Amino acid sequence: MDRDDIKAHWRNWANTYGTDLRATTKTSTAKKLELDALTRAFRRAMGPRPQGRVLEIGCGNGANCLHLAAAFPDLRFTGVDFIPEMIEAAATRRADSGLSENRLSLVVGDVLDPSLTLGDAFDLIFTDRCLINLRSDDQICTALTRLSSMLAPGGHLVMIENSTTSYAQQNWAREVLGLPPRTPAAFNHFLDEQVVIPHLEEACGLKVLDIEDFISLHDLVLYALLPALNGGEIDYEHPLVEFATTLNIAASGRTPSSFGMFGQNRLFFCRK
Repeated sequence: MDRDDIKAHWRNWANTYGTDLRATTKTSTAKKLELDALTRAFRRAMGPRPQGRVLEIGCGNGANCLHLAAAFPDLRFTGVDFIPEMIEAAATRRADSGLSENRLSLVVGDVLDPSLTLGDAFDLIFTDRCLINLRSDDQICTALTRLSSMLAPGGHLVMIENSTTSYAQQNWAREVLGLPPRTPAAFNHFLDEQVVIPHLEEACGLKVLDIEDFISLHDLVLYALLPALNGGEIDYEHPLVEFATTLNIAASGRTPSSFGMFGQNRLFFCRK
């Protein structure tokens, strides 16, 4: 897929699902884990009652920003997405929630567009399965350079993105259980950590402080163990997936990355 095809894909999902969670993810359990990981990362970066400005690039229909704005009432959020219909859905959700535009501003914009300007530097910038919609390592690195330029000194970049490293581990687990490897969707380009981490540290002036595998138990159950039992089918609604989610969240609160490196998403925690 080229960039126009990717935009068409997400525009279709935005028009089909609107304000529903399904506009950006196939499974509510993965979203629970993402929100838990982001909440913990925010507290680590900014303390128990943080203040300042936060930017989400690829905000979709606003699910992350609205959840985090409720959890952190002194933060002001800006959500950016390159799909106008996503921003329209996010604005609807913002209005329904009663959150003011001062707490959450919404912008149609593309991180690769050099004309994108968002005002003063941000104290924290985060992404959630956003950069994987770029088409190459070069585009991802260009986006990271742009994001680092928008970050205040001492600020944090938090990224939840799909990694080729942990995805390979997940496919190894599938192979052990007699399952074929999974492949990324046509509109995704997973992060190559051998490219991205040096770029973050050498070109962007960021320090990668931690990489958390926050979703491994969930993904082992969903993508390996259950398919091994039911002829390869991925069953997002199976009760074991919900139980795995509950245990995964509880364990992450005690010891992050408790279940190894088997989730297709990882959280990258960086400081400028």
